[in-house]
Amino acid sequence: MTENSRSGKSLIANGVDPSSKIRGVTNAGPHSRASKPKNPRSLDATDRVILQLLIAHGRMPNAAIAQAASVAESTAHNRVNALTEAGVIRGIHAEVDLAAVGRPIEAMIQVQIQPTARSRLREEAERLANCPGVVEVFFLAGSRDLLVRVAVADAAALRDFVVNELNRWPTVAATETSMVLEHFRGTQMLVLSA
Repeated sequence: MTENSRSGKSLIANGVDPSSKIRGVTNAGPHSRASKPKNPRSLDATDRVILQLLIAHGRMPNAAIAQAASVAESTAHNRVNALTEAGVIRGIHAEVDLAAVGRPIEAMIQVQIQPTARSRLREEAERLANCPGVVEVFFLAGSRDLLVRVAVADAAALRDFVVNELNRWPTVAATETSMVLEHFRGTQMLVLSA
């Protein structure tokens, strides 16, 4: 195995697509774009239990996973590895308290791109994904093209982001900003349903 293939496998195991063209953005995490697993396989009840456990507790030790799933530790370990290799598990991530790191103001900003700039939609998403304060960028279907989740220090920083990174750009037709008052992370994904 070459050093490049080893580092690529390491990146993939950590939820990073080494071929990603979006600097600083991965196809990993609970809010990434849905895609087909790279090595599709059927999920059985044990796989679904393991996935549910990892969704709720990403750092759960293998022994605890094995006990909760009623399988041997080696089976739990092999299942997690197989799910990762298949692309079903794309990464395990820390959920950071944004207020604790100086970014207590969160907002979701819907962005409509000018009809004449539709061919540059991906380029615009990449630009926004690399702006300070951007947590995530989503492609949307509907009347808006992008949804940008930002976390900033205060209302002035939010205003500056909207004015400087969105409204001043000729590709942007319209924006609508909604402040996030409270956020709840889902832990009961539909992975347990067959």
